[in-house]
Amino acid sequence: MIPERFDITPWNIDPALRYAMVIDQLRDIWRDDLRIAEIGSGAAGITEFLDHPVTGVDSAFERTDDKANPRLERVEGTATDLPFPDAAYDVVLSLEMMEHLPAEVREPALREMLRVLRPGGRLVVTFPAGRTAERLDAWLNAAYRRRHGRDHPWAVEHLENGLPEAEPIARLAASLGPRRVVLRRHAWAPAWKLQQLLFSVEWGYPWTRAAGIHTTPTARLLFRVLRHLNRGDCYRAVLIVDR
Repeated sequence: MIPERFDITPWNIDPALRYAMVIDQLRDIWRDDLRIAEIGSGAAGITEFLDHPVTGVDSAFERTDDKANPRLERVEGTATDLPFPDAAYDVVLSLEMMEHLPAEVREPALREMLRVLRPGGRLVVTFPAGRTAERLDAWLNAAYRRRHGRDHPWAVEHLENGLPEAEPIARLAASLGPRRVVLRRHAWAPAWKLQQLLFSVEWGYPWTRAAGIHTTPTARLLFRVLRHLNRGDCYRAVLIVDR
């Protein structure tokens, strides 16, 4: 059984929804001795929700030190030059990292992640993709500016770099000779927008808090509902590659 731990609050519902989906992609291959690496992990990554040792690769751990988790072994590095030998890990993860890379280095980063994945292992990469995500990121940045007087901390970078297109990345992965490549969608656009409006933009705050919306019980309820709304027009692409 996967040792998952979802202690949902208004401040972690967004990463919790992403990592819940990724943990679901590991259920059929789970073993207690899986060697897992997360590329672009920050100071916690999946270990905020998974009670299992993980090697995290990042170039700026200090930006998320407030989330530091002892289950994450920090390794300084970049996605295009991972400091590991070939076939070092059973599972390689990368969540919401590709869109922060310049377009010309996304292919080398994908190749590196597959290089360190052992035969029989699984790679899971998620990223906002295509016109739907671009439209939603533009809406989020504009709404955040109106509410807080500054650009949203990550939506503006998405827009500056240009978002990845899911199908070309999936075709690239398939060309590298894996056993299986699956492309899925995650985060139904209206549900994603509602979540960001309440917990990122903080629309209506503090009145929404007084009404009980910005509370832990409400965040937990929304997590249970939004976790399953992953059809139709979605914000995020999920690439699953079995080597």
